[in-house]
Amino acid sequence: MNRVSAVFDDRNDAKRAVNRLREIGVDETHISILSRSERDTATVASTTGAAAGAGAGMLFGLTAAAIPGIGSFITAGALAQALGATGGAAVAGATVGGTAGALSAVLAKWGLDKADADYFGREVERGSTFVAVDLVDGAINRREVEEVFRRFNGRFAALQR
Repeated sequence: MNRVSAVFDDRNDAKRAVNRLREIGVDETHISILSRSERDTATVASTTGAAAGAGAGMLFGLTAAAIPGIGSFITAGALAQALGATGGAAVAGATVGGTAGALSAVLAKWGLDKADADYFGREVERGSTFVAVDLVDGAINRREVEEVFRRFNGRFAALQR
C-alpha cells in the first residue's frame, strides 16, 4: 500500500491536517487516525467502544471506534475498517509487551513496516495522534500529503529513528 503517515503532538494540529487533506480532495475513506481517547471517555471505552470513539469522531468528523482489547485508544477511517472487530480481537489475544507493543502490532498488521509501527505505537502511547493517508486514486500525491503534515507539525517515523 502506498501510504504517508505522521504523528502530531497536538490533537488540534492533527485535526487541522485532516481538515486540510479533505479540502484538497482526499476522500475520508483514505484517511486513518489512531489516538488515545480523551481521559473522560477512557472509562467508557472499556465498556462501550462506540462512546469512546464518538469524541474523536466528532473532533475529526470521521466515524471512530475503540480498538477491542486496547480500549482507551480509538481508531478511525481506513485503519478502523481494515482492523474491524476481528483484527482488534486478534491483537487483544496476542502476547505483546505492554500497550505500545499492542499498538505496534495493530499498525504492523495494517501494513506498516516493523520499525515504523514500533515508532508510531510508542508515540501514540505517549499521547500523540497518528494520521495516515492511503494514496490509492491519484487524487493527491505523496509530496502534497507530506507538505500538509509538515505544515501542521507532523513528524515522520524515518526522520525520528
